[in-house]
Amino acid sequence: MKAKLFLLLLSLSAAVWLTLIVLKNIEVSNLIEFGTVQFRPDLTVEQERTAYALFAEYSIVAVIAYTFVIVSAAGYLATSHQSARNEGWLLMSAILLFIFVPVELYCFWLDWKLIGLQHWGEWPVEEFRKVFLNRITALAGLPFIAQLCYFTIPLIVIFKPLRRTDISSE
Repeated sequence: MKAKLFLLLLSLSAAVWLTLIVLKNIEVSNLIEFGTVQFRPDLTVEQERTAYALFAEYSIVAVIAYTFVIVSAAGYLATSHQSARNEGWLLMSAILLFIFVPVELYCFWLDWKLIGLQHWGEWPVEEFRKVFLNRITALAGLPFIAQLCYFTIPLIVIFKPLRRTDISSE
């Protein structure tokens, strides 16, 4: 019963968290020219501030959802009758999720700076730009690789590669 509860919590929090990843990427694309780290020339200050505000709000909810994802995934692995040792797909999913925890914590720390600019004081748009550029160029693209892994996990769970099958010899 506990494993099913953890799995339900994991599913709901992961859906929220992955949705927020997409929404944050949309806000990045609203500010930056595709394929570069150059700000779009047609941006007004109001559009830019709105994008930063949305990014900050999405980041707050993403931190909460990510916490639930990590706790419920660990809880599911601890209480489930399925063994990661015997189920390759479960082990692969767990590795893809937990290996990027330090990357996510660092990115949340950078997000916290943007949240601070948004909610505490009236800061010029240049300060937001510096923090935002630092956030999207963090760790030389490793957060993007992490996102690719996160969106691969549902496929692994659905198709369950590397399942242990009992092959009886005749």
